[in-house]
Order: sequence, then structure tokens, then C-alpha cells
Amino acid sequence: MKVWFKRIVVGAVAVFILALLGLAIFLLTFDPNAYKSKVQELVAERYQRTLVINGDISLSLFPRIGLSVQDVSVSDRNSTTVFASVQQARVAVAIWPLLSNNLVVDHISVEGFRAWVTRSPQGVFNFQDLIDGVDNAGSALAVPAVATVGVMAPAGAEERKVALDPRLTPESAQLQIDIAGLDLKDGEVHFNDAQKGYMGRLLGVQLSTGRVTFDQPFDVTLRGKLVGDNPVADANIQGQALLRLDPLKKQYSAQKLNVQVTGLLATLQAQSMTLQGNVAYSAVNKHFDATGLSVALQGKVQGLTPEQPAIDGLQVSLTAPQLRVDPSRSLLQVQRLAVRASGKMPAESFEVAFDAPDLSVSPEAATGETVAGTLKVSGESVAGLAFEMSGLGGNSQDLNLKELKVDGTVKKADRLIRVNLSSPVRWRAAEQLLGLTAIKGDVKINAEALGAAGFEFPLIGSLQANLQKQEINSDLNAVLNGNPLSFSTRVAGFDAPSVRLNLQADELDFDKLFPVVQAAPKAAPDAAEPTLEDKAATEPASSPTGNAATPAAPAKLDLTVLDTIDLVANAKVGKLVGRGIEADNVVFDAKAQKGRLDISQVSANLYGGTASGKFSVTSKNVFGAQLNLAGVSVGPLVAAATGQDRLTGKGTLKLNLTTRGDTVDALPAGLGGSVQLALRDGVVKGFNVQQTLVQISEALSRIGSGQIPDLGAQYDLSRETQFTSLDANLNFEKGVGTLRKLAVEAPLLRVSQGSPATINLVNKTLDVVSNVRVVNTTRGQGGPDLSQLQGVTVPVRVHGPFADMKYAVEWKEIGGRVAKQLLERGLMNLLDKQAPAPSGGAQASPAPRPADPVKDLGNTLKGLLGR
Repeated sequence: MKVWFKRIVVGAVAVFILALLGLAIFLLTFDPNAYKSKVQELVAERYQRTLVINGDISLSLFPRIGLSVQDVSVSDRNSTTVFASVQQARVAVAIWPLLSNNLVVDHISVEGFRAWVTRSPQGVFNFQDLIDGVDNAGSALAVPAVATVGVMAPAGAEERKVALDPRLTPESAQLQIDIAGLDLKDGEVHFNDAQKGYMGRLLGVQLSTGRVTFDQPFDVTLRGKLVGDNPVADANIQGQALLRLDPLKKQYSAQKLNVQVTGLLATLQAQSMTLQGNVAYSAVNKHFDATGLSVALQGKVQGLTPEQPAIDGLQVSLTAPQLRVDPSRSLLQVQRLAVRASGKMPAESFEVAFDAPDLSVSPEAATGETVAGTLKVSGESVAGLAFEMSGLGGNSQDLNLKELKVDGTVKKADRLIRVNLSSPVRWRAAEQLLGLTAIKGDVKINAEALGAAGFEFPLIGSLQANLQKQEINSDLNAVLNGNPLSFSTRVAGFDAPSVRLNLQADELDFDKLFPVVQAAPKAAPDAAEPTLEDKAATEPASSPTGNAATPAAPAKLDLTVLDTIDLVANAKVGKLVGRGIEADNVVFDAKAQKGRLDISQVSANLYGGTASGKFSVTSKNVFGAQLNLAGVSVGPLVAAATGQDRLTGKGTLKLNLTTRGDTVDALPAGLGGSVQLALRDGVVKGFNVQQTLVQISEALSRIGSGQIPDLGAQYDLSRETQFTSLDANLNFEKGVGTLRKLAVEAPLLRVSQGSPATINLVNKTLDVVSNVRVVNTTRGQGGPDLSQLQGVTVPVRVHGPFADMKYAVEWKEIGGRVAKQLLERGLMNLLDKQAPAPSGGAQASPAPRPADPVKDLGNTLKGLLGR
């Protein structure tokens, strides 16, 4: 028995030695490069991708089985475009675990890794097929693994395809993968998103891991630089975490996460941005869980356009000891969530705070403490907003808030507006229905113009939002100065909303709601110290670069929002007040669709008459207005609109104007159309034509004595010219109005247009000559004697900028019978006697004498008569 046992042992040892010797001979003579084509065929068959191995495959045996490969690339699916490439990679595999069908990789070293990740316009990634096939990853990994380490015949052998045997079941061939460590150096990942337009790349990637096993945590350290083209980015990223990946279950987690980012991210210049905590995510049920979460950011934000303000000194922080969101279970849990943010802009600063101490929402119950938040913006004006949500109840399917409270304040100069609103809230998840069932609150306005009591009105209403149907309906009712007001809103569709508005009010006074803030008077400057205006007048303005400062470009008019608006609104207001203008029984309909806003069917009772018209504006900055006023007292209307009492009378106004401009300042230059005015029994203020005629008559009577008064004067609102009728037609073209007709009738005179007769809205100047003719010379009851002006046309010119107009008599244009009679009485002889006698010989020129008004007038009259 012992002999047989010894023989069996000796035989087994001999067989084992022979097997080892045969395996050593095979491995020493094995050439892995002979199987390049097989591996390439396998990749093409399974993944429809092209694998290219330009370098040699090297195999080492001791102390581990090692496989080295160089210059390897793989293409996109069914394409020759390179998806990923590696300059050099080495894999070391433990031998003994292979005997138990386990692949234990001691280490993987990769240098020069490159990947080009793309997403199509349809939203499909170029690695999507690899992710979708993860359930079959076991068998896919088993075949190349066995093909590398199994017993195969050299190239050219037949029927030696153990690894590719179709009878090999996935269960028997599947390997348990275990990687002891991964080092990746000098990596690059390029990203091109054709759907969103994003383009960027991660450069200089340095990645190292601990032992990598699916569904087991492992250490990861990452370092790289993010460079973006759209959006622009140039930021350094580094981080470490304890990762856990389970592609089969699509579950991922990161414990002890610590990520730091510095640099440019789109418009954000991050001086420091950190993310710390523990996070977990399940792609199957969208479950997100975070503990000990902390986010901190310091930096600044640049505006997307020159008009948008930059934010300096930006600080943002978020802390959440626990945050859990599970949509599949309708679960939300929040513990001591706190958010803080602050920053400064050129003209203002802001502060934001949000706190959610303890919330728990589940299908069983919903409980929580009060959630609060505040927003404060400080600058030329101060605005604040605060809200509270309290009394959480119900469950995730039928959620209730006992009260949602919103308080807002706005303070500018002496004006203070306060808004307080509150309402119960109900959310029904199945119908996606949100309701503010009983809104109540009040608005209070304090301003010096409103007195000590200010202006206050209460309001009530409701709001319902159906997110499933994409509808919002609201109804608000208020009481303004004892008068009811109702306002309803209907919105359909959120992507391209269709809005319907309706306003009904007995009285609406915008001057009380939004009183005009009077500019504070400027303090008198110190005489000992020059003011900024003085300095500006004596020193050339310069920019920080040393060049002459240029005025800021006017803001562009951007009405492209009209291209996306679908709005229908109508209103009926018993009494409407705005900027001093009062109107009764105001009715209008407005419609904004397809890039055009039309306000049609406008009608109102206005200052004893009626007003009707329509207005339009397009997204191309084209404006139009048609307005008809009939039987309107223009005195109070002009005074309310301009703040000055310039014209009185009762009559009609027809206005038909259009304009276009890319800025507000450019609109006058594009003005065109017509204005027609017909007034009766009124007054034109600023100058007195009758008084001017008296001065002309007196001047003509005193010519012989050389006493001629100055008939030029400033525009003075204390002077006025009465009329029984005034008719005027004015045509505009490119901002310049030409007076086509001017017919004024008064008891003593008639006025018609002369030349020039223009109103320039671009330069804000006026130059109008009015031809005045006396038709009644009867003095009557102490009236002026204008008999010598009978039949004489006197041109009176009103000219200058709107803010500083002047008027004067155009002497050179006066002619007719009066001038001839003066000449017949010997005026010309008088002028000839006053002329200096000619002297002979060369003599020194006499000193110039002051101008003689009599001679000047005489020369003028000579010219009129052609002498």
C-alpha cells in the first residue's frame, strides 16, 4: 500500500513538474502580437467600433503577468472618428486568482489618455451604447480576459478557440473584476455638445485610485484644468473622494468628498469654490442623498453684456447636515438647510438668506418648522423682501401650508411702499395643482406728496396653477380710496404663454400709487472752492486711459420680447389719473401677437370732450399713434401734460404719427405724419401780438425823433394773445415739422403762417414766422389806435430752443402803404441830412460812430420800395 502511495505521489509530482515546464515553455514562446487581429475582430463584432493597435504588445511573467501596449485607439460606433486613444498602458495581473475565475489586476498605468466625448443634436452621447450594454458587461469582459491569459495556439493554428467557444455560458465565463490601483497621467477629455452648443476640454488630467471593485468604495484623487470655448472657462480643478460605483444598479456615491475649483467659469471668476460632504445618487429612481454637505464660493460675476452690471465681492454659502430627495417615493427630508449670498454691483448691493430648519415630507405625513427667507437690495433705492412658510401638514400627495406670508418694502427718496400678503397654500401632487386659496393683504404708500396719512388699500383674491395643464388663473380684488378694483389673469402654456388680462376699476390714480419724486435742490457751492462744473469747464475731460472721455452710448430699445408674447388685455376705468392728466370712462383693448402690440378701441371723456384713437408698436421698434380729441378744453390738458399753461381754448385735435428708432433719443428723428388743430375762444401765452403792434405803431410815429424801442423780447408766459379761432396744420418728416396752415382770428387782427415755419424735434428748436395783419382800427373803449397799420402785414418771428424761445418783429419784411406815407412826409430827406458829407483827398478815417437806428430803418424802407 505504501509502495503504491509513493508511486502515486512521485507520479503526481512528475506530472506537475512536466506541466510547469510545458507552461513555461509555452509562455516563453507565446507571442501576444499574434492575436491583435483577433482582439480587433472581437471589438468590431461586439461594439461596432474600430480598434487600432499600432505599437507592440509586450508580455512579462515575473513577478506578475504584465501586459504592456502602446499607441492604441478605438473609434466611435460605426465610424472612423477616434473616440479614445492611449499612448502607453500597462496592466499587471495576479496569477492564482485566475484559477478561480477571478481577474485581479494589481495595477493599471495609463499615459497620454485622450477621449473625445460628443452629444448629438438629438441628445445621444457617443458612449451611450457602452452604457446601455452594461448588463452584458460580464460576458463581454470574460472573453478578452480569457483570450489574453488562456491556453491558445500560435497564429495559424486551427480549432484552438477556447475563449471564443460559443458554448461558453455567461455564468461560467463571467469574471469578478478587482483592480488594485489605477494611475492615469497626462490625460485629456474633450467635450462637444451639439444639442446645447457647449464646447470644452479637461486638460492635464492626473488620476489615481485605490483598489477598484464594483459596488465597493475606493479612493480617488483627481487634478486637471477645465478649458471651455462655449461657455468660456479657464479653471483649475482638484478633488478627492471615496467613490462607490455600481453600473449594474446605476448607483453612485462619493463619501468624504472634497472638491476645489479656482478660475473662470463662464461669467463667474471663482477665487475659491469648495464642495464638501457625502453624496449618493441613483439614476434609476433619481434618488439623491447628501449628509454634511457644504458649498462655499468667493469671487465675482461679469455681466453677459456691457449693459448688465457686474457683481463684485460675491460670497455664497450652503450648508445641509442632511438633504434627501426621492421622487420615486415622494420623499423629501431637510435638516438645518441654510443658504447665504451677498455681493456688490456698481450702483447697489444685495444680501440673500434662506433657512429650512427641519422638514419631512412623505406619503404618510408632512411636518416641519417654519421656513424663512429674505432678500435686500440697497442702492439709490432700498428694496427688501421677506417670506415665511409655516404650518406644514398633510402628506406628499396632498400638501398643505397653514400660511405663506410675504412682506415687501421699497424706499426711494421720501417714498416708501409696503406690501403685505398672506394665504394658505395647497399642493395636490396627482393633479399637479397649486393653489393660494385665500390671498389677503394690503399695500401702503407713504410720500410727502400724499400727506401724513399716506395711501393704503386692502386686497383679497386667489391664485391657482395647474402645472399639468400649464394653466394659471388668478383673481384679485382691492379697494382704492373707497372704490372697488378687480384684476383677473389667465395664462395658458408655459413655454409660449398665452396671457389674458382684465381690469375693472371705478377709479385708478397712478399719481397716488407712484407719486413723482421731486429732485432735491442743489446746495450752493462754496465760493472758495470750485465746483465740479467749474472744473469740467476749465479742464478737458479724459478717460482713465488718457483719451478724451466720450459720452455713454444711449441704451438700445429691445422690443424683441413682442415676438414671443401672446397677450390680450382689456380695461374699463371710471376715472383714470396719471401724471396730472385726468380722464373718465376709459376703455381700451390691447393685443400683442406675432411681434406687434396694438392698443385699439381707446375711448375716454377728457376735459369736457371725448378722446378716441389707437396705438401700435412692433418688435422692430416701429411706433404708431392715431388720436382724435373733440370738444376738449386744451388749457388744463396742456398744463397737465407739460406743466406749463401755454394754450387755452376748446376744439379738436387730430394726430396721426409714426416713428422708428433703435434708441429713445433716435425716435424724434424718425417722426413722420400730421397734426391738425382747431380751437375756438382761447389764448396763446408767451407773447402779446396786440402789444407788439402798438409798439410798432409808436415806433413808426416817432421815427422823426430817432426813438425806436427794442421790439425783440424773451418768451414770457405772463403775456398772452387772445383769439376767437385758431386753425393749424403741421406735417412732420424725419423729425422736422412744417407749418402748412396757420389761421388765427382775433377782434383786431388776423394771423397766417409765413416763412420759415418749422419745428425741429431733433434739435429741439423752433423757427416760425407769423404774418400779423390789422383788420379793425377802431379804438373803442380805450383800445389802442392802430389806424396807421391798416393793411400792413407785420411778420413776427418766434425762434430759439424750446427752453429759451424769443420773438421779434422782422422789420425788413414790413412794407406797404405805411412806408410810402412816411417817405412822402420827408423821412428820406431827414435821413439824407444825417448822412456825412463826402470829403476829398486822402484823410484819416474818422472814428466809427454808433449805429443810427433811424438810418437803419430808413435803409430798410428804401430796400422795401426798391430805391
